[in-house]
Amino acid sequence: MKNRLLVLLCTAAMLAGMLGGCAKEAGLPADVPAGTESNGQTDAAPTGDPEPAPTKSGFRVGGQVPDSFENYGQTSEENYMERDLTISEKPFLKAVGKNLRDDHGNGDLVQLKGTNVGGYLLQEFWMTVGSYTENVTAEEDVYRVLTERFGKDEAMRLIRLYQENFFTEEDFDYCRELGMNCLRLPFWYRNIVDENGEPYEDWFVLFDRFVEEAGKRGIYVILDLHGAPGSQNGSDHSGKDGHDEKMAASEFFFGDEAVVKKNQELYYQIWETVAEHFNGNPWVAGYDLLNEPYCTYRYNTGRPDSELHEILWTVYDEAYRRIRAIDPDHVIIMEATWNASDLPTPEKYGWENVMYQYHTYLYDDYDNSKGQQIVNLRNRISNTRGGGYNVPSLLGEFALFNALTAWDEGVKLVNNSGMSWTTWTYKTIASVGNWGLKHTKDYGLNLETADLSQIENAWTKVRESTNNTGLAKILSKYYKQAYIEMQ
Repeated sequence: MKNRLLVLLCTAAMLAGMLGGCAKEAGLPADVPAGTESNGQTDAAPTGDPEPAPTKSGFRVGGQVPDSFENYGQTSEENYMERDLTISEKPFLKAVGKNLRDDHGNGDLVQLKGTNVGGYLLQEFWMTVGSYTENVTAEEDVYRVLTERFGKDEAMRLIRLYQENFFTEEDFDYCRELGMNCLRLPFWYRNIVDENGEPYEDWFVLFDRFVEEAGKRGIYVILDLHGAPGSQNGSDHSGKDGHDEKMAASEFFFGDEAVVKKNQELYYQIWETVAEHFNGNPWVAGYDLLNEPYCTYRYNTGRPDSELHEILWTVYDEAYRRIRAIDPDHVIIMEATWNASDLPTPEKYGWENVMYQYHTYLYDDYDNSKGQQIVNLRNRISNTRGGGYNVPSLLGEFALFNALTAWDEGVKLVNNSGMSWTTWTYKTIASVGNWGLKHTKDYGLNLETADLSQIENAWTKVRESTNNTGLAKILSKYYKQAYIEMQ
């Protein structure tokens, strides 16, 4: 019922022209079309030479108009080139113009291509093995309810059990087999600090394991702060669900000034902790500062764009400066909600070695029967290029839903634009279909009533999954394709 209500809300907002991107907010099953994304203004892509010229790493992206985006780079069997999957000996990435290069920017072109590991460090019940219940709708409720029922130590043991089983060495092997070179790792602030804002003594163990195992297989990790203290969007995927009052629940940005200031200071301290720990680690692709700020209420806050931009850009700038004081080398990633115009020119703040990120989901035309999934991606690429920023671009989240033909055409479109990209997501329950590359059984786990053995059983068995072979075959083709330079 909750999901269907959200569907109606997203649809209504779309019709009013107020919704910029509901992301995976509604958690829709594969057979429920709803809502749509409005990309706002669509900047025209620059024109240029119609034929892309080959380069060492594959093919260089030209400057074609949007209708020709799908013709960028390798578009036919005779032109298709697989990249060399040998693991780099000097993998440390740096932004050089609109591209990433290894060897601290002095080496070869790298186009990040992979998926998100959503539902791992903070659950979203529309796609994981739990159920939305009256008192459990987001990760903060998981911690609270388990602590109330079993005590703090037992609650933390159960949460670790889930995390240890959700993503195993077999999963890293499968990602390598498919040809991925990047995993975006969404995390919640409480994965780092306790309820008092103090770092856990062993917070880094899980993160270290993830980065180490990925690096062994030549896979970079983007550390994505998906849920900030107080919540940056009031949505369940931030770890806190504001239900119908998401803006009011976003105490990272709005509300009592002292509370907002405290939450933001803790956020900066978390990034300082993370940067100090991973400084110099070559398999961390970058620090993804904040996931989907404002999100569903981006266009109906009653505040002008200039004010929302100032609020967000000030946070980004302070985080950038705190990180740079500790770690001068890693790429720092800033996210737009939702268009290129929602990010500043890097020169405005003196930002260097940064990447800009975008997300896009089109809930309307779920089966792509009208071809709108592809139109939406063309618009997103056109808008991104239209920003004219001399920084790399990342399509950090997207999905193309039911039609595998849409996935094939759409991923080719994104890949051949030269953008880096990570789909949403790696593992889901089977009922949500192509949201996931792997499917687990849905145990419908009610954390308010399930006994200890039921929770242990479900959270241990999240390691058991089946491959979504149709989607995997399509994505693997593009994961393994030679890198394409963005111009």
